[in-house]
Amino acid sequence: MPETASIRQFVAKVDPFNANERDLFRGHESIPYLQVKYSDSHWLLNNSVDDLLGSNQQLILVDWEDGEKLKDRDPDHVVRRCLMLEPYIDYAWLGDRWTYEKMTPRENRKQINTSVDLQRYLGEQFEQFGVDFEFNPMVLGWKPWHLRRFSDLLEDFENTLVGFDATAYRSKYNQANDVNLTFDVLDLGGMYVNGCIGPTHLRYLPNGVKAFSGKSQILKEVRLDNDEFSRNLLGRSIERRINAFENPQTELGEFNTAAT
Repeated sequence: MPETASIRQFVAKVDPFNANERDLFRGHESIPYLQVKYSDSHWLLNNSVDDLLGSNQQLILVDWEDGEKLKDRDPDHVVRRCLMLEPYIDYAWLGDRWTYEKMTPRENRKQINTSVDLQRYLGEQFEQFGVDFEFNPMVLGWKPWHLRRFSDLLEDFENTLVGFDATAYRSKYNQANDVNLTFDVLDLGGMYVNGCIGPTHLRYLPNGVKAFSGKSQILKEVRLDNDEFSRNLLGRSIERRINAFENPQTELGEFNTAAT
C-alpha cells in the first residue's frame, strides 16, 4: 500500500445517489475529502466519478454502517469490490462490527474479535495485491478490555491514523470520555473520529484527533427555503467546525468519568 499523507480536519460524508448532496459537496474549496459508505460504493461502478469528486478532492471508503448490512458481508467480496474501485479510492476504513451496552461481554468480545480478524485479513489481501490506496485500522468498544484487544492489530498497521466511529454519541462528554480512554489505553499516533455532531462536540476532543466527519447537522444549517442547499453557507458551516476543532477546550485525559 502506498505511503500517503494522513487525512486532516474535515471530511464530508456524502450519499452518491443523492444529486443535491453531490452538487453541494463536489469541488467545494472547503472540502478536501468526501466519504462514501461501502453499501453505496456500487454507484462508482455505474457512474462517472467526476459527478461526485472535484479535481481537488480525495475519496474515503468506510463500512461504518448498520449491523444488518455488515453481518452477512463476504470479506472476499469486499476485496474484489475494492480492487474494482481502486482507481477512485484514496483511503479506506473497513472491518467494522457492532458493540452495545445491551449485549453481554461474550457477545461484545465476539464482535470485537471478528473485527480484528477481518481487518487483518483485508490488510493482508490489500498488501498482497499492492493496492494504491491507504487502508487504516479502526477500534470498537468503550471499555479498556475492549480496546486492548486491538493492540496487536494496531502494531501491525504501524501506528497509522486509527478510526473511531462516533455516530451513536449524542453527549459531548460521553464522546470525549471514550475518545480520551482510547488514547489512554492504546498507543495511538492519531485518530479519525467519524460522525461528530457539531462545533461544541469538536471542542471537547483531545489534540490527538486529527480529522473528523459530519453531514446531517451541516445539511440542516445550509438548507434553503426551497429545499436546496447553499454552497456559500456550507463554507461558513465548515469554518465554524474547523475553528472549534483547532481550539479545543480540553486536554487529553481531563475527563475521568462519563457524563450525560
